[in-house]
Amino acid sequence: MPLFFDQVHQRIQGHYSSQTVVDHYVLHCIVGGKGIYQIHGRNYHLEAGDCFLLIPNVPILYQSDVLDPWVYYWIGFEGMDARHLMKLSGIDKDSPTLRFEPVEELASILGPLISLNAASISDTYTALGRFYSLCSKLMERNRKIKPLSSKEYYVKQAISLIQDSYYKNISVQEISNSIGLDRTYLYRVFKEINGITIQQYITNLRLKRACHFLATTNLSYPEIAYYCGYSSEQYFSMAFKKPAVCPAPCFL
Repeated sequence: MPLFFDQVHQRIQGHYSSQTVVDHYVLHCIVGGKGIYQIHGRNYHLEAGDCFLLIPNVPILYQSDVLDPWVYYWIGFEGMDARHLMKLSGIDKDSPTLRFEPVEELASILGPLISLNAASISDTYTALGRFYSLCSKLMERNRKIKPLSSKEYYVKQAISLIQDSYYKNISVQEISNSIGLDRTYLYRVFKEINGITIQQYITNLRLKRACHFLATTNLSYPEIAYYCGYSSEQYFSMAFKKPAVCPAPCFL
């Protein structure tokens, strides 16, 4: 699963807000009213049907209209695929807003999630499914999506295998064999596209999952080490003490 998903919230906000998120994204979807969103010194006048994004380490300002305050849902999320997923959806640091119509469809996707219990595993998967449904709708509207190159296709396959098997003792050779590529070639194109090696990607993913387990469960260190693919608690502890091979928030 490429994303750690926070609870969906609905808010009617009439006051000024200034903030900088550090290690995650926050997607706001307006379903009523209007307001102003500012990023990189540029103002966006938004209304029902508009979405805007809070991006890691990028200062933003936003304020709803005094006479017609906006109502929006916001979704906090992070993960290895977060930036790539938003880019495919047509919203990123260069284009931080987008239009979604009809507004009723937007509300119908996100509205039912408000009452979900964030501590429930089943509700978490329900929320995740709805979030992916929203992203798929955004992708359908994004005319800028280009077909994957052969290199990107192979890297996507490798990432899918890693995400399904990160908790096992998976090797680069096993990944290349599964895809049907030469190990050296896969190593080269993976680093070319992601900026890190396959092994670094696996390590980052394991540590990210470990942080999630530490923050959200009562599992012991040995249990977390096991579920994240570490052969021993000592090796798990050593991995946390090493300098990060990919700066937080460790996205694609």
